[in-house]
Amino acid sequence: MNSTKILEKENFRKSFVKLHKETNHWLNELVFMQDEHVFLENLLSSHFLDLSKPKLYDPTRKLIIKLKEIEKLGNELLDSIYLHNKHLATLIESMQYKGRKSLKKEHKIIKNEFEIYSLNFKYIKKKIFNLIKDIMKNKKKLLIK
Repeated sequence: MNSTKILEKENFRKSFVKLHKETNHWLNELVFMQDEHVFLENLLSSHFLDLSKPKLYDPTRKLIIKLKEIEKLGNELLDSIYLHNKHLATLIESMQYKGRKSLKKEHKIIKNEFEIYSLNFKYIKKKIFNLIKDIMKNKKKLLIK
């Protein structure tokens, strides 16, 4: 095998290993966000009485609906990233060029979906924290002022 072919195969492998590492990062982030999701649900539950008051009921209900939507999207995204990660691993192991373009295209789409999901999740999380912070301020339960 000539040196050009060896170099080409090594570059091919390196580019897909990089995609594989990025995909693993997304998986780790999503698993962490799932833990945060559980925390947010518990946080809302622990302040149920305050959030049920007429003034806060509507905004809280909307946040809970959004939180449930985000949970569903996160689970779907997690499934598609797991599958994508398997495809990447198979391609890296087999060193076959077949399907690499479609896999790179899929990677780009998933990257975009992950970034949008992450932004939406952070937005909902911030809204929930602000709501709970206001309740705690009103009750003067802040440890540090």
